[in-house]
Formats: sequence, structure tokens, C-alpha cells
Amino acid sequence: MKIVCQGVVSWGARDGRLAWVLLYHCVMTVTNPSRSRFSRHHAQWPATLVATLGLMACAGAGAAPTAPDMGAPVVSVDGKADGVELAAYHPLPEDADLDAPFTSLFAPDDPVTTLELEMIQRVRELRAADGGDYAEGDNPFTIHYAVYNLRNPAIVGALADAADVGVDVQILIDDKQLDPERTWNTADEELVARGFELAMDHRELDDTTRVTADLIGIHHNGLMHFKTRIFRAPGFEAVLSGSLNPGDNAVMNEENLQLIREPRLIARYEAAYAEIIRGRAIDNQWDDAAAVNVLFTPSASGPRAGEKLLQWISEEDESILLMVFSLRDVTAPGSDRSLVDLLADKVAAGVPVYVITDRKQSDGVDADGNPIYRNDRTEDRLRAAGVHVYEATNRASPYTAMHHKVGVFGLTHIRVVADAANWTFAGLGSRTRTAKNFESQLFIDTDALDGGATGRRFLAQWLRVLERYADQSADDGEPPAAEVEATLMALPAWPRQPTVFVANAETSWGEGVVVRGDLPELGRWGMDSDGVALSTDAASYPTWQNDEPVGLPLGTRFQWKLVITSGSGARWEAGQNRFDRAMPAAFATGPRVYGASFR
Repeated sequence: MKIVCQGVVSWGARDGRLAWVLLYHCVMTVTNPSRSRFSRHHAQWPATLVATLGLMACAGAGAAPTAPDMGAPVVSVDGKADGVELAAYHPLPEDADLDAPFTSLFAPDDPVTTLELEMIQRVRELRAADGGDYAEGDNPFTIHYAVYNLRNPAIVGALADAADVGVDVQILIDDKQLDPERTWNTADEELVARGFELAMDHRELDDTTRVTADLIGIHHNGLMHFKTRIFRAPGFEAVLSGSLNPGDNAVMNEENLQLIREPRLIARYEAAYAEIIRGRAIDNQWDDAAAVNVLFTPSASGPRAGEKLLQWISEEDESILLMVFSLRDVTAPGSDRSLVDLLADKVAAGVPVYVITDRKQSDGVDADGNPIYRNDRTEDRLRAAGVHVYEATNRASPYTAMHHKVGVFGLTHIRVVADAANWTFAGLGSRTRTAKNFESQLFIDTDALDGGATGRRFLAQWLRVLERYADQSADDGEPPAAEVEATLMALPAWPRQPTVFVANAETSWGEGVVVRGDLPELGRWGMDSDGVALSTDAASYPTWQNDEPVGLPLGTRFQWKLVITSGSGARWEAGQNRFDRAMPAAFATGPRVYGASFR
């Protein structure tokens, strides 16, 4: 079945709300369902399916969603919202290192969807170049998804295309997302139309059908809340995991997504996948010598994620910066102090503690202000203990969120907690009960991983997120972002970002090239010093760069320009100042490189 769709997305203000209208005109052409798994499992199906014309709106009274992830899609199939290109779909950098053991990206700022599509395409191309004929279960070309939901049309199409060339694609999804009443979820219908065998309930499968089924609903007393994608082919293996669902609106959330190429970690995610498909708790392992560990819930054995989280908080004495979608007063076996207790202890000890959380979660309301669960006062208790708490409302759409589940601990030795798990009792458990949800939580010693580069990326991203939402908590008495940044950057251990400037500039004999900017390290426009001198030689001219990286305060915004100097004065490049932020680049662990041409 091939579906050709033309999508039109529009929105506007009406009655004080955003009105969302999605109109799809679908012209369907039928092809012979010749793929073996389709014909084998669905030979009884009619050859034609009924085309659907959908109109979804969220404009009027009574249209409030019944679940936090509900809502009409706002991102079109080409990765645009209201005609605006989204960074999630931008090209990957030409020099992107996709083979590094561990890489962190952030939505809405990085090409997260492009990366996911690239991983699918790699397996697809390797399979297309292979002439083997494999039985199901023996296919070395596999893409396995264990995700809470799946709504991104580009990703759905790419997965189906990969299956068409013989990749074994299998998707585990929270079974509630397959509910026919959730009419906004159409990926299951689209995939079934492309030949995927649907199993609504994993409990009905046996050893054979667990292999042959392609789209499987995981029935669980909590949520199947993973966001894990596993890619395998001969000579290639990778995992994507984080807070980012492969959804549509999700690319406008505040999210993180990790590309993992380290075999030990990949094996841990594969082991968890094998347990989820059977609905079983997962055996956890912890390696003290490893730079990165992953823990799963519910755990059958080994350390619990909640235990390690509270342990890392209790050990931190430099700084604690959190950005967590759903934040509750978590407890864990082995700790007589809850999360709120520990953070209050740290404030009392003089440790800077700042929290960013999603306001709809902290206030317990949906996009229209309607209560969705019993109100929780964790943020009020934290403020009463002296913790700065910023409650964020992501207004990119009524259904977007500050969706990170991140803790950044320390400055001289940065450790990060990230991945899919919300910091709740359902997600992490408590002193007396195991967690209800299937979740994953990464524990990253970033100094051991890459000399702290990943830690610095998370620190700088935390500042980015703070800048976007700090003003929303002014009425709560929280200081503005600029004040928080100044406080943090004044800490003796606040990191510096190694920075290299590369310029293309044609000069005359005796002239030099410098970078001047608004920071003291850049000469404060020439008032403090001449700036950062760049050099060249016969082999590299007209390319200039500084011989040694200059250290800029991590996360700071700065302005700069190129200046050609000589004994007779200085020539400044024309045009507006350049604006940048001092933070590590995605897909790179060395100094940050900023390029420019004199014009």
C-alpha cells in the first residue's frame, strides 16, 4: 500500500486559544502486498483499504485533551511548523563524528530527527547492498524500537521503507497508544497498511510470534516509557535513547537524545528490550570502572536507579542543576533522606541548587488548565528550603513541554543523569516499592567519558533552557536568568570552553588578523587588550586561527568581529556583530571552532 499525502497545517488565535487544524488529502494507490511477512500473516485481508480524511481541531470549549501527549500534529512531513524549518531536521554537520562512543544532542536546537533518520538509513542501505535471504529471527539487519509513542511521519515512513528492503523492523509501544479512541495516533494504521503484523497485547505472544510480530503493544501496570531505538547490521551497531519520543511535536520540546556506539551499553539496552517484550522486570548491572552506566526499572536485581540518583545527589558539594519534566519527592532503599531532604541539605551547606521543571506537571493541569491528577507540592517545599525552582511552560504548542529528565552534578568533575525516566515514584520507585514504569536512566561520568565535554554541553544547555523560561517564574520570586548566570559563572570552578577562531582573510604584507569581542578574553572591543591574535603561514594562507584555544566562560553569550590590524590602524569587518554561545559543538569533543570571513 502506498499513500501519497499532501498536508496543510495552519493555526491561529481564536477565543483566546490556539486553533489547530490539520487537513490531509490522501490519494491511495494499491500495490501487490508481496512482502513475505505481509502475505503470510495477512493473506485474508482485502486488497484495498479505506482512505481517511481527518480533521482535528483543538479550538473550542470541551476540546481539552484527556492525556498529556494528545493533540493534533503541528509538524508537517517535511519537518516544518507553520512554514518554519525546525532545527531537528537540519543537516548533520559535515564533520559530524557518528562513531564516537557517546554523543548527546538536544531538541529543539540540534538535528535530532535527522540523526534518527540517518541511523535508519544506514541499516537500510547495508541491507539493500546485501544479497542474503534470511528467515525471521535470523536476519542480521535489525531495527528494534521500544518507545512510549510513535507519531513522527518521517520516521514512520522510514521504518516502513527499511522493512520493504528486508530489514527486520520490530516496534514495542505502550499498548495504550494503540487505543482506537486515541485518534491522533495513526502510526499503527499506517504501518499495518505497509505490511506490519500488529499484536495488540504482548501477553498473547509465544516464542514464535514474539519474533514474527512487527508492532507490539506492551500491556503493563504502569507505562512502557522507554524511548530506545536499537540499530544492528554486520559491522554496525548503535542505540538512540533519551527523553525524546519519536513524535511530531516532540522536536519542539526541551529534550535530550543520546547516540550510543559503545558495545557494552548497546548490549544492556538489548537485554532490557528482551525482557520488555516478555513483560518482565530487568536485571541491572553497574560497573564502577565504566564512564557510562544505564539502569532500568522495574529492576529484578542489581542496583536501583533511584538509589544511584539519590547517592549522586548526596555526594555532590559544588553545584546541582536539574531540569526534570515531572519531579516528585523520590525516596529509595538505603537512603533515609528523600530528594527534597537532600536538596535542602545541600542548600543549607551552601551548594547552589537550581531546578527547572514543567509547570503543567508541577501544577497538575493539562494544556487548558484542567486538573489531570492530584496536585503535588514538591516545588513549593523545595522553594521553602531555599532551592530556586523555575516552572516552565513551553508555548510552542498546547502540547509541548520542558521534557528533560536531567541532573547535572558538579563543575570540576561533572556527572550527568539523563534518559527516559521521570523522577517520580512510578518511574523510580520508593523505599518500599519498585517502580511501575518500564524506564531507563543513564549515569554519565563525563570526565571519564570525554574529558568533561559532554558535561559541559549539558551545563550550557541548562543555561539555554533557563534563559527561555526564567521570566515565567518572576512572580514566584525567582531571579532572572542573567542574575543566575552571573552567580554561577562567578563560582571558582565554573568551567571554561576552549575556543578556536578560524578566519578567511586576505591581507597585505605587514597586516595581522585579530578577534575582538565584548568579553575580557576577547579584549572587550579593544579597550582591555588588542584581542585574540590569529596566525597563518604559507601553507594555510588565507586561513588564520589562534595558535592556542582561548578559554571562554562556559555557556556565556558573546559578540565578536574580525579586525585586520597594521601599523597604520585597524580595519573592522563590515556588518552586524557575530553572536555565539561558548559551548561544545554537537558531534565534537575538542575545542569549539567559530569560523568567519572578513567582509
